[in-house]
Amino acid sequence: MSSIDKKSLLFASAKVLATLIFISVIIEITGLDQALADFIYQSEGNQWYFKNEWVTAVLIHKGGKYFSIALLFSVVMLLLLSYISPLLAAWKHRLQYLSVATISGSLIVSVGKIFTNISCPWDFSRYGGTQEYLSLIEQLWVRNGSQCFPAGHASAGFAWVALYFVGLYSKSFWRWPALFFSLSLGIVFGISQQLRGAHFLSHDIWSLGICWMVSLICYEVMLKPYESTQ
Repeated sequence: MSSIDKKSLLFASAKVLATLIFISVIIEITGLDQALADFIYQSEGNQWYFKNEWVTAVLIHKGGKYFSIALLFSVVMLLLLSYISPLLAAWKHRLQYLSVATISGSLIVSVGKIFTNISCPWDFSRYGGTQEYLSLIEQLWVRNGSQCFPAGHASAGFAWVALYFVGLYSKSFWRWPALFFSLSLGIVFGISQQLRGAHFLSHDIWSLGICWMVSLICYEVMLKPYESTQ
């Protein structure tokens, strides 16, 4: 990769990170995390009614996880076949990228959960838990919570924003439906977990930002160098 490419990649990544920080500050100032969680909790009768309901806990949470795993398994299988099938050979680089980007996005979110020590809404006393409420930024400073940030389940959907970059590389219109699919999947997963009391809005936003940044970096490294050979 040329030095210009590296500078462009660094700048693009910095913009994503700066955007995430800016949104987090806005959420902190407006108290949006708390206001939205308050609204959901009160709407459910001052309890997390959907915490163990079949639609949210089984269909969307467990089923959504298995759906994302099935998608990844399909991509990996196609990647392996691309080494022996002339029909799939032209897609090898794209399948390599898709495998690495989706796995890396979800993995980085999972590792982030371990090191940030941010609590779920259901951990706080105002939502039926035992801890005193602290905002996201306060928790990042104190680091005495559980492992709820960024949102892991939402990342299982947002990781597929990598499909958009495959479409971008292919110069295809289907990159937009692919982007809509991946964003919709992540949003559905995220809202479901918010209804269960498992995450605040900011947790989902950071998952999206991380997955987008990882997909962007992988695109610049793994696909963009091949654009002139298409």
